[in-house]
Amino acid sequence: MGFLFEINHYSDASIVSLKGKIMSDLDIENISNEITKLIGNNKIKLIFNTEDLVYVNSSGINFFMRTLTKTRIKNGDLIFFGVNGNVDDIFKIAKINKIYTIYSSQEEALNHFKNK
Repeated sequence: MGFLFEINHYSDASIVSLKGKIMSDLDIENISNEITKLIGNNKIKLIFNTEDLVYVNSSGINFFMRTLTKTRIKNGDLIFFGVNGNVDDIFKIAKINKIYTIYSSQEEALNHFKNK
């Protein structure tokens, strides 16, 4: 299984659904370009759906950190929902869960950005 992503736009935020495994910088090349375009177009409220992300390594964590920095520079934010399994374990080991806001559902995540 490789890595796939899909971006859906809502009135308050954009949801980026991640699927598969992030194993190298090559896996995140396309999504990095798309995220850069979103942020360039002032779409700075991002929600990463990781329900179908089964593995992430340091390349993925670095991508998440760069994206968080880019959104916050423009007064936006990056949050997560659906963190589970191996990804949850890695987030806890790397203490990512202390840096990011993480929700259990899409509805909770979208509510985070309502009226912000």
